[in-house]
Amino acid sequence: MTLQAVDVLPAQTMARRFVFRVDASTEMGIGHLMRCLTLAGRLHARAGHIHFITRLLPDVLRAQVLAAGYEMHQLPRRSQDGVSSEGPAHAAWLGASWQEDARQTTEVIADIGGADVLVVDHYAIDRRWEQCLREQVRWICVIDDLADRPHDCDVLLDQNYFLTPELRYQGLVPSECRLLLGPGQSLLREEFRREQKRLRQRDGQIRRVLIFYGGADPDNLTGFTLNALKPFMGGELEIDIAVGALNPHIASLSDFCSGQPLCHLHVQTDRMAELMAAADLAFGACGTASWERCAMGLPAIVMVFAHNQLAPTRALAEAGVVLNLGDAASVSAADLADALQQLRDNPVRCKDMAERALALMQATDAPIEEILSGCLPFSFGDLLLRPANQSDAADLLMWRNQPEVRDNSRTSDVIDPEQHVRWLSGVLADPDRHLLIARRSGKPVGVLRLDEDGHVGEVSIYLCPGAYGQGNGSALLRALEAWVLANRPAVTHLLAEVLDGNVVSHQLFRKNGYVWLSTHYEKRIPR
Repeated sequence: MTLQAVDVLPAQTMARRFVFRVDASTEMGIGHLMRCLTLAGRLHARAGHIHFITRLLPDVLRAQVLAAGYEMHQLPRRSQDGVSSEGPAHAAWLGASWQEDARQTTEVIADIGGADVLVVDHYAIDRRWEQCLREQVRWICVIDDLADRPHDCDVLLDQNYFLTPELRYQGLVPSECRLLLGPGQSLLREEFRREQKRLRQRDGQIRRVLIFYGGADPDNLTGFTLNALKPFMGGELEIDIAVGALNPHIASLSDFCSGQPLCHLHVQTDRMAELMAAADLAFGACGTASWERCAMGLPAIVMVFAHNQLAPTRALAEAGVVLNLGDAASVSAADLADALQQLRDNPVRCKDMAERALALMQATDAPIEEILSGCLPFSFGDLLLRPANQSDAADLLMWRNQPEVRDNSRTSDVIDPEQHVRWLSGVLADPDRHLLIARRSGKPVGVLRLDEDGHVGEVSIYLCPGAYGQGNGSALLRALEAWVLANRPAVTHLLAEVLDGNVVSHQLFRKNGYVWLSTHYEKRIPR
């Protein structure tokens, strides 16, 4: 066998347009916007053009989106008379009827030239709205955690923890929708990734506490918790309080901290990962911050103050990650103080909670930004590359079993259908293997495979029936190199293995800048 190789050279890549439809407010909280900003940052790093479409967004949050360098499109505000309560339980949060919002969003996307991916993170949006946007976008991704309404989407992310997450969306999404479920898919900001690398080993002792009930906290659970912890203050217990800029109680919290030297108030901080890493215990709720705490291995005492938090909070309590005090309305100051004392007296339990929290964050699928960047058809000249899926199994088997393909493959036998299904399932499930089908003028012309190993990608290529002798081989290799540049930035070197007798393939790779190395030695150890 002969190895061929080529460096992947810098070239102009095709940027993709990602549009986010999301809102935030004191009532909704700011978690939806924060996780969208995190995803936007990851997509922007992959040469994505980012647009945010919002209606109910406070100025301070609007400024945050603009400061990140993203395009902002503000839909007009409506009076309460124009708001519909028809549809999902949170329909009023849309600030308009779903028909009006869909029309206005469609107009914005049309004005910017369409979108490759539309990301929807909004409890007030369901399948009817999404179907109206289908002609304007290639893919729709929904971020949800309620599972209370149907969706028309290609990808759905629910980062909450449930014992049977795959059952929650049965009948609510199309059968071909890709579900990304569980804390392993959490949209953590880069600061958390950095802190994870230097995370300390927790010993279960509680010396420092973090209080964080979300960016808004309209019911002032923060102040309630601070008052409950007064008996513990003045000793060695240090307390960090984190609130968002929308919190209406900042002045009173500041006054409280001014009289307590070991209480520190942090408003709209960008040091949340650092604060969580430094804390030994947190007081909070089971929203987006749950997965930030788990990523930092931070045990928590939690209350439930929204209906959608009830099931995931119970699941986290059963998993031994949090101590759940139940409905916030029924929790007393004595309950909070007793819970803290309970964990202070039991460092072994506290340490176990930390270890269980970290274990929950194991990823079971490729990151969502990788999926959204790589799942779209990729244009190169008049070629269109798209990822293969299970519905392509029959065509792929037929093309692979062509005599001219088998004769130049490592295995020349006719591939058995069952063997092929197992092979295809393995390739599609492996994040380091990429199977692409190339089309020209609507017709399939070839199949490309890239197997990643660090900075090296091994290339495999074959043409479909009727595609020979038309320059498709060279076009496919050039398209693959452009695809790698756009989607696999870590790959800097391509390899191809060609049988000695395959003269046509040797000519193809040499013509396209691949360098011939040499044959290699191989020895089988006698047994």
